[in-house]
Amino acid sequence: MDDELINHFLEKHTECYDRFTFDKIFRFLLSQDFDAEDAKDMILSHCQLSALVFQERIENGFYRKISTAEKISSDLAELTIDIIRKDVLNPN
Repeated sequence: MDDELINHFLEKHTECYDRFTFDKIFRFLLSQDFDAEDAKDMILSHCQLSALVFQERIENGFYRKISTAEKISSDLAELTIDIIRKDVLNPN
């Protein structure tokens, strides 16, 4: 675990207002050998969270499902596909 790297990363990501950013920070912390609870606690103590992020990731416990094996969480993949379908494939 590289404390300087972690501190620098968290300083760059103090504002966490969307689920994509939360997942990015969370996966980074997991990759630095934090377990899920410690990663969650680091985010809570170093980042400003929106109500949506807090509810969808922390309160509902979704953070426990996030792993470094995935590039994107299942709910965000579905959201991305829905947006593409709506805006690109059916612009009207």
